[in-house]
Amino acid sequence: MSYMALYREWRPKVFEDVIGQEHIVRTIKNQILQNRIPHAYLFCGTRGTGKTTTAKILSKAVNCLNPIDGDPCNECEICREINDGTLLDVIEIDAASNNRVENIRELIEDVKYPPHKSKYKVYIIDEVHMLSTSAFNALLKTLEEPPGFVIFILATTDPQKVPPTILSRCQRFDFKRIAAVDIRKRLRKIVDDNGAFVEDKTLDTISRVSDGAMRDAISILDQAISTTNGRIEHNDVISMLGLTSNENTFGLVDKMIDKDIEGSIKILNDIIQNGKDILQFAKDLTKHFRNLLMVKVSKSPEEIIDASDETINLIKDQAQKVRSEEIMRAINIIVEAENEAKLTSQPRILLEMAIIKFCKREYDASPEMLLSRINLLEERLNSGAITVTQTEAKGSYETTEAKSKAKKAVSNEEKGNASDTQVETKIPREPGIVTLNEVKASWHEVLTLIKSSKKVTVASWLSLGEVVDVSGDNIIINFDSQHVFSKNNLESPPEHKKMVEECFSRILNKNVRVTFKVHEEANDIDRSIQMVKELVGDNIVKVIE
Repeated sequence: MSYMALYREWRPKVFEDVIGQEHIVRTIKNQILQNRIPHAYLFCGTRGTGKTTTAKILSKAVNCLNPIDGDPCNECEICREINDGTLLDVIEIDAASNNRVENIRELIEDVKYPPHKSKYKVYIIDEVHMLSTSAFNALLKTLEEPPGFVIFILATTDPQKVPPTILSRCQRFDFKRIAAVDIRKRLRKIVDDNGAFVEDKTLDTISRVSDGAMRDAISILDQAISTTNGRIEHNDVISMLGLTSNENTFGLVDKMIDKDIEGSIKILNDIIQNGKDILQFAKDLTKHFRNLLMVKVSKSPEEIIDASDETINLIKDQAQKVRSEEIMRAINIIVEAENEAKLTSQPRILLEMAIIKFCKREYDASPEMLLSRINLLEERLNSGAITVTQTEAKGSYETTEAKSKAKKAVSNEEKGNASDTQVETKIPREPGIVTLNEVKASWHEVLTLIKSSKKVTVASWLSLGEVVDVSGDNIIINFDSQHVFSKNNLESPPEHKKMVEECFSRILNKNVRVTFKVHEEANDIDRSIQMVKELVGDNIVKVIE
């Protein structure tokens, strides 16, 4: 007999063997026992979760000559022919290669004929979302009212692409990803039956990599058994799958926490030199930081982290070295690098840049980084590591308000008033001459600062002007004649001009003044009027527009 792949050899033949889909199995068995079998099913879920397997078991259960509590016997003639794929009444169709309307029309013609030897004709249409729009439309009527001896079982990994008109005609069952613990139990049973030796740690790794797909897990195990002599070592599986061990991951994260760029890049280089897949390693690194975060925020991390007790203890120890916002920052940086790496031929460079960005805080302006800096500053302030002293302004930079309150304090002291009076002062800015280049360079920053003060209209008026000259501490801003309205609004009310001067002073760190002017091009009429005024006097000439 030719070799059969393990996932085919161990494909479930009764409902009880379907792993991780108890809610679906229970419903279908009750329908069979109560003879309430619908004419159309829709099985949805990711790959390897049991959709096609459940469909085949269902096709046997409804046609079995000797059913046992809703399960097929797998011994009668009908069950054996379905298992062998030779029963003409159970038709499997691959919609990916039979997606045209002509294929569906052939199916509709075939539906009219009764089954050859079984009770029901069962049509299993895999990847049904691949059908064309016209094919779906052709299937609608038959799917809604098929002959009483026909059952449709539609399977898809992308139910969003199935038209609502099809969905409404089927009973939908969503197959969830299989838990890693259930996959590990199944793999242990297969390993024991094949007489191979595998550690639980190795089975845990295979279960984790399979991402909830039983077929993928069994295929990986099948490959591992073929590459060894009955003893499957953990390092062999790690090397075969291009994964990284926990030691490498923990070592890299320790270097990243210590801000050791050279050490981090060296470990990453060793990982890559060993043939590990960059994208897979980025996913593993993201998951590791996620586990660190779960330890920080959860009282029972053992319930939400899929790892051994030994690994969880190591994660707890490492989580004590890093803050929660730093972990969230790392996750954001690595996920961003992972998404960009999928679109380039140099994913290694992007991952290296992500590590450097995490280690060098000055390269990161993300909200998480700012939050981390603020929290660190607060801790140092509270611990007394940083002391803050108040310095009063002296000389000509003391504000009028400060002077008046100082005088009031002296008066109170003379009157014997024992109450304490605080003197408010402003931080003095350095006086001096600014250059035209400095002012022009600060133009956009001033506009942004005004906008951030929720004075968008003031910023829009100011943006229509242009800095043309600087005289000492006086900034001259010109407006074209068509923008006189903006100039007038900036001058009245005075608060607008005061805001512009304050923003310039803050950006330049020098006290400056602002003067608004209108640049007008003189025309012949203006020159004539000016000449008349000079000859006869301003009081006599009256210009009527």
